[in-house]
Amino acid sequence: MSPPRVRRLRRMLLRPLALVAVLAGLALPVGLAAQDAPPGRGRIQDREQLERRIRAQMGRMMQERLGLDEQQAAQLSDVVQGFDARRRELFTQEQATRRRVEALLLEGGADQTEARSLLGRMTELRIQEAELFREEQEALLQVLTPRQVLELQSLRQDLGRRIRELGPPPRRR
Repeated sequence: MSPPRVRRLRRMLLRPLALVAVLAGLALPVGLAAQDAPPGRGRIQDREQLERRIRAQMGRMMQERLGLDEQQAAQLSDVVQGFDARRRELFTQEQATRRRVEALLLEGGADQTEARSLLGRMTELRIQEAELFREEQEALLQVLTPRQVLELQSLRQDLGRRIRELGPPPRRR
């Protein structure tokens, strides 16, 4: 095959993988949220396989339901990936703050200065989360119609629900 045809074929084959990567990024907080299950390599592999199947299915459904062409799918992937690092960082900070709140309460919660500081931190994180959401919606509207953005939000919620139904991920050793 000629090099342009090879490149075109490669793009056609890799495009669905990009959509799966987008959905994986969208579901990252869901997958990181619960980590209290007993360890077991078989369970980890089974869950990973189920999550891959769900994401692949959601990728196909997303492209179909949003009516995306190849260019739009690539643009959407770029937008979502651009916000993933910030979303992961916020999630990590939020989890650390929750753990500190739980520890403070287990200690009796007598340190009022730390309690006030934690409340301020929780508020700050919520504000940052709202700002990130607003910025992402604006970026999505550069690629999608308002209706498509709403449809994407619905797909995100569905993906999160489906992954939560799998139960908490087992811990890795």
